[in-house]
Amino acid sequence: MKVIRRPLVSPVAVSLLCLVAFSGCANDRKVIWEQDKPSYTASLHDLQQQQQQLAEANRQQDEAMAEIREKLSEIELLTQLSQLQQAQIQALSAQMDALQKHRTAAVAARPEAPAAVAHVAAKKEATHRVSPVEAPTVPVVTETPAVDVAAQAEAEKNAYTAAYLALKSGRYDEASRGFNKQLDIYPNGEYADQAWYWLGETRLAQGENDNAVSAFKFVADHYPNSVKHGAALFKLAQIFATSNHADRAAEYYRKLINDHGDSAMAEQARSALKALEQQAPAPAATTESGQ
Repeated sequence: MKVIRRPLVSPVAVSLLCLVAFSGCANDRKVIWEQDKPSYTASLHDLQQQQQQLAEANRQQDEAMAEIREKLSEIELLTQLSQLQQAQIQALSAQMDALQKHRTAAVAARPEAPAAVAHVAAKKEATHRVSPVEAPTVPVVTETPAVDVAAQAEAEKNAYTAAYLALKSGRYDEASRGFNKQLDIYPNGEYADQAWYWLGETRLAQGENDNAVSAFKFVADHYPNSVKHGAALFKLAQIFATSNHADRAAEYYRKLINDHGDSAMAEQARSALKALEQQAPAPAATTESGQ
């Protein structure tokens, strides 16, 4: 007879044992969380405070950088004003030196008074000759006063720089006076062409289009080799285009393209001329009448 043995441990008992074990682990974890919760909460609070402090530090740094940039802008402006004043002082000093040298040279070159010379000559002739003769004519000697070319060039440069800085700073009246004064003193100077051009820009900024045209046209007509020749032609074309003189504008655009064909300014002129021609109305049809 075969004997069937029953298992010593019941499956239900094993399941219950596992459940009790898992419940114990869960209870242990709950206990550990309850114990560590205050430290985790404190760490999270510290982290939030550190983030707030970092954000505040970044804000303060941004404000400091903005203040530094503002101070740098003020320093740059003061530097430009100081340079402008220094240029004006140097220009005035150079003019005063040139005037003083001119006056000194003129005094040194002044001839002796004709009456005194005649008296001396007559006395000498009376001593050596019996027959009266005419007193020799004393030629008037004129000497060109020595000009300090380097000082004159520096004075012109300073005058031009002062007027240019005034223009770029928006002081158009001062710039106009400066360029005009420079051209009065140095009409054929090294910076004359650029002074005429920037005088045109100054008058254009003041709304004096006719005077601006005169200045730009002077550059276009008298300074074909100037670095501002192409720019002056372009400005003339723009002024005439905006004042409904398309034919004059096209004329200056074409001259710019012809004279400075390889320049970037000529490319702009080609585009502007193309747009101008597209806007121009088509010519009216005409018929020829035979006779």
